[in-house]
Amino acid sequence: MFATGTRAIPAVSHSAPARWSAVATIIVLGLMPIVVRAQDTGVPASFSVAGTASLLSQYRFRGLSRSDNQPAVQADLSVTHVAGAYAGVTLTSESPGPAVDMGAGEIDLYAGYSHALGPGGIMLDLGLRGYLHPGYLYRGRTAGNVVEIYGSLDRQIGPIDLRAGLSYAPPQAHLGHKAGGGARDNTYVFAETRADVPGTPLHLHAHGGCTGGGLDYTRSYCDYRVGLGATHKALGIDVSLVGTTLSQADARARPQGPVPDPAQTWRVARSAVVLGLSLQF
Repeated sequence: MFATGTRAIPAVSHSAPARWSAVATIIVLGLMPIVVRAQDTGVPASFSVAGTASLLSQYRFRGLSRSDNQPAVQADLSVTHVAGAYAGVTLTSESPGPAVDMGAGEIDLYAGYSHALGPGGIMLDLGLRGYLHPGYLYRGRTAGNVVEIYGSLDRQIGPIDLRAGLSYAPPQAHLGHKAGGGARDNTYVFAETRADVPGTPLHLHAHGGCTGGGLDYTRSYCDYRVGLGATHKALGIDVSLVGTTLSQADARARPQGPVPDPAQTWRVARSAVVLGLSLQF
């Protein structure tokens, strides 16, 4: 579970977690022919449709494993208008663990607007994203759903892309409650870069972010990801080192889960190498 300020979320029950994993996998595979058909039959010239299906050695969300360090599948489908408006959905399978248990699947719904700020090449991106966990129940009710507002600035300088932004989750019951009452909020700030290696299919990338609020894990923390990727036509491969600034001492001081276990708490947050294979369609 995630810490929620004054308390840790208690044990939960699941509505057929194995079923949700199967559904997520089926949807991932099902998105491919849908997008291919849309591209073949044609969409209005002002719109574009894109999709990606990925196989991951594990699913890490802001540095923390949400798949209990087990493999996961993920798919994304998006529609973009030439004016800059876009919307999409991301589906990810999850594996409940002793310390972090968000159910067996995550559905992210997002919509936003991207636009250039003058002739300087800086892109502004603003949007709204909802993280839904339909298989995660607390006292018979769906729990763990969070809505965030996000914004970022992006600048391309030759083969290097630079981006910085902020995601803010307004006060919501699913983020827990403050000691004095009232729902908590959460702020996530990040910066990232990608550099293509000229003349090769390779690229280097790095990401760093810091979380504070209702999505704390033992405490406020920062996460990082550094890696090397390669693409060939529609295929992609990525190897990344992912981790957090949390320590074993943090895990011992505030273990997570229905049966708090420092070892399992640390296992979720410690550094790990994550392998990803992707197919764009």
